[in-house]
Amino acid sequence: MGRSGFSLALLVVALAAWAPHAAGASYGQTVAELGSRSVRVGSADDGVAGAPRRDGTQDDPSATSATAARSLLRMSKKNTNARPDFSKGIYHTKGDVFDEVKAIVAAHPDIMRIDTAQSTRGGYSSELFVVTVELAGLEEDDFGDARASRTDDVDAKQSGEVSGTGAARLSASSHVEKTRVLYNFGEHGRELITVEVAVDLLRALAGGAESAARLAHPDASESTRETARALLATTFKIVPMENVNGRDKVEAGEWCERKNGRGVDCNRNWEVDWGVKAPDYDPSEEYPGTAPFSEPEAFMMKTLLEEFRPHVWVNVHSGMEALFMPFDHKAEEPVGPGADAMKAILHQINAHNCGNRCVVGGGGKGV
Repeated sequence: MGRSGFSLALLVVALAAWAPHAAGASYGQTVAELGSRSVRVGSADDGVAGAPRRDGTQDDPSATSATAARSLLRMSKKNTNARPDFSKGIYHTKGDVFDEVKAIVAAHPDIMRIDTAQSTRGGYSSELFVVTVELAGLEEDDFGDARASRTDDVDAKQSGEVSGTGAARLSASSHVEKTRVLYNFGEHGRELITVEVAVDLLRALAGGAESAARLAHPDASESTRETARALLATTFKIVPMENVNGRDKVEAGEWCERKNGRGVDCNRNWEVDWGVKAPDYDPSEEYPGTAPFSEPEAFMMKTLLEEFRPHVWVNVHSGMEALFMPFDHKAEEPVGPGADAMKAILHQINAHNCGNRCVVGGGGKGV
C-alpha cells in the first residue's frame, strides 16, 4: 500500500473510528481513558497464519499472525547494514521534514497553524511541534498568548515546564462542537515511514475538504459530500515527529534506534502499567524510564491530550501490518457500541486498503 493510500486510511480511521456523537460516548476525563480510546496503526510485512494445536483447536489467525510476526522480529538480528536513502527523495531528513511542514502551513494560514512547545525533565530537553488543521477556517483558541508559558506538576515528586510559541494553545479550539482528532507520528526514531505519512497527510488536508474527500471517493458521489462535511466539522492536531532527539540519533548512524535521546522508550513512559515487563521484555528496546512521564516527549503528549481531549487518537507506527484498537496493556477489548463501531471500521479499512492482510483488534490481545 502506497503512502497516499495509507494516509487515506488514516483519514477514514480518524473521521469514523470512535463516532462519539453518534454512539453517545462521553469524553475521556483522564489520560488513561483517552488511551483506551486510541487507535494504533502499523504497516510492514505480513505475519504468519496460526497452526492448529494438538487438540485440534486453533488460535484466532490474526492474533497468531501478530504474535508470530513479533517473535520473528525479536529473533532477528538488527540489520546494521541497512541505510535509509535521504538522497533521492525516498525519505526526508529531520530538517527537510520540518521545512516541508512549515512550508505547507505557511501556504495555508487560513486553515493551518503550527505551534511548538519545549519541556525539560531531569536535565533532558525536547521539543514538540503540533500542527492544527481546521478546514472550515481556523478559530481563535480559548487560551490567550498571555498563557504561552506555564509550569505543570505531574505529582509531588516530579514537575516540568512546558513553554514555547503557542505552548498554551496546543489544546482545544473554540470549535467545541467539532470532532477533535489527534495524530502522532515518529514516536520511535527508526520508524521513518510514519513521518513521511504525516507529511503526506498534511499535503492531502492542505488541498481542502473537497479535494481530500475525493481521495476516498473519486466518483463525486454523495459519500464524497458526506466525507467533505465531516472534514469541515473536524479539528485536527497533528504531531509529525514526536521523538525528535531519537530521530537525530538515527540520522547520526544509529539506524535501529527507537528510544529517545537518553535511551527511554517514549511508548513505555506512560502511567498505565508503567514498569510492568511483558514476557518478551527487552531492556535495550523498551526501557520505560525512571518514572511515568519522566521524559519530556511523553509529558508534552500527556499535556496535549488532557487539554485537547480528542474524540479519536491515532498513534501511527511501523513494524507490522496491523490496525490496533484498545487495549494494549491487557489481553482484552472494550465492549459497547463505540468499540463495536471502531472494530467494524478497522475491518473495512483492512479490506479496502490492506487486502485483509492486517491484524485487527486489541493490541494486547493480538500481540
